[in-house]
Amino acid sequence: MAVLDKIEFEKFGPYRFIGKSVYARAGANYSGQIFGGLWQNSNWVFNELDKLKDFSTKEIHNAALLTGDKYDERKKLMGYTVGRFMKPDTPVPDGMDFFDIPEIIIAKGWLSGKFDDMIGSAEGLTAEAIAKQEKYAGTWEVTAEVYTNETVTDENVISVLGYYIGCKEK
Repeated sequence: MAVLDKIEFEKFGPYRFIGKSVYARAGANYSGQIFGGLWQNSNWVFNELDKLKDFSTKEIHNAALLTGDKYDERKKLMGYTVGRFMKPDTPVPDGMDFFDIPEIIIAKGWLSGKFDDMIGSAEGLTAEAIAKQEKYAGTWEVTAEVYTNETVTDENVISVLGYYIGCKEK
């Protein structure tokens, strides 16, 4: 069972999220293998981003940005981009995708538990914590899974996962 250990609200960005994107039908039954496959083949992405040290930000962790830029009721495609939050003027390496993110307020949910439990409940637990407080409302203009050194994908290990949701003041 995953547990939300902490929720933080802070100003976030502006950033350029740079990485490699795939698109899959929304829902765990459709997207899990595709997204997992992207992570398994992502070393080249982080090797390229490591070369851009002058453009790094305080958001140092590898992440997956979730987007609905190709979503429609018929296709229901969710975007999943594995990469990092970089400075807004970062040059985009060949073969990579990018999304420019304006300055916003972000809710940072920090969860612990077994990996599959965290992935399955991270958005719900973070959204629930946002709804319980009075100052912010979730906008979901930015949604990201954040993988720290403490994130372990082995299902038998308790680890940590970050989940970010864009917010606005009520």
